[in-house]
Parts: sequence; C-alpha cells; structure tokens
Amino acid sequence: MATPNSFDLNHALHRWLAQLAQSPQVRATDLSELETHVRDSVLQLHGKGLSAEESFWVATHRVGSPAQLEPEFAKVNRKPWHLMIHGLILVLFGICCWFLWGMLHLPEMMQGLLAKAGAVNQVTGYGALPGFTQFLVTLRDYLVIPPALALAYCVYVWFGKSTVKNSWMGFFAVTLSTLVFLTLPIIIAIVLPVIAFMNLMPK
Repeated sequence: MATPNSFDLNHALHRWLAQLAQSPQVRATDLSELETHVRDSVLQLHGKGLSAEESFWVATHRVGSPAQLEPEFAKVNRKPWHLMIHGLILVLFGICCWFLWGMLHLPEMMQGLLAKAGAVNQVTGYGALPGFTQFLVTLRDYLVIPPALALAYCVYVWFGKSTVKNSWMGFFAVTLSTLVFLTLPIIIAIVLPVIAFMNLMPK
C-alpha cells in the first residue's frame, strides 16, 4: 500500500503533460514523444541510484519547461501554407496601396489638362484643388508606411518565434480594414475636383 508521501510517476507525468497540452502549439504526437522520452530518462536516472521523484524532476528539467518548449514547438509545427498566405496578403496589400497612391495623382493630372484647355482660369497650382483633395495629395507619399508595417509584421511571423495566434485571418482583417479606411477618403478627394472642374467647364 502506498504511503501518503510516495511519489506517483504516472500522476506527475500526467500533470506535466497536461500543462503542455494547454498550449495550441503542441500537438498530440509531440506529447506522446515527450512522454516516451521522459519515461526513458527516468528509467536511466533511477538505475543510477536516484529516486523516482528525483529522476522525474531531472528528466523534465533537461527537456525544458512548458514556457521554454512552447516557442520551439511553434517553429517546428508552423505550417508552410500559413506563411505563404501571409506573403500573398502582403503582396496584394502592397499593390492596393500602390494603386491608391496612383489614384492621388489623378487630381493633378485633371487640373493640368483642364488648365491647358483653358478650363481653369485665374487659379493655378494646388489652389485649383479643393482643400481636402490638396491635403490628401500632399500626404500620398506616406502610403508607403502601411505596406512597410505589414512587411515588418510578416518578417516577424516568418522568422520570429511566431505562434498560431499570428493568424493569417487576423492579418487579412487588419489589412482589409486599413484599405477601407484609406480608400474612402481618397475616393472623396478624387470626386471633389471632378465636380469642381465640371463646374468650370465651358457650357
């Protein structure tokens, strides 16, 4: 009959594995391999004169704590398609931002064409553009910042100690929201000078 102070290896090993199982980075196959490795180490250490409890603590200490193992399993179990989707979203996001940057050249182009045609009188330069359009045109070069931040995030996901919490779905949602946030004012900025130039056109 076991005494109150007796060490139960199976129970201790079960609790240790249960801690690891809470991590989304650790798969069932990983737990099985760890259990086999720890049991083999315990047998070897026990054969060298250590008690079962001492053998268990030494074996698990050699393997590493759950906090140490989690990022390692995250890198090993990282799925290639997960990284590829991040890259695809980054490319599409960059193309969309470049397109928006190009759209912000349209007001100046329209202004120049109408000025040559004599449709703009008395006002030259940015003064012919509505204030809101002029403001966004002066900020268009800053459209490089969102893709740069997205690239930095992808580099972290690709090469850092990334976890499945860095979901491509979350990345997609953020980039899509950013595009909506950028696109709406840019459309308004383009429509405003079109309306203004239509009013200046000879009737």
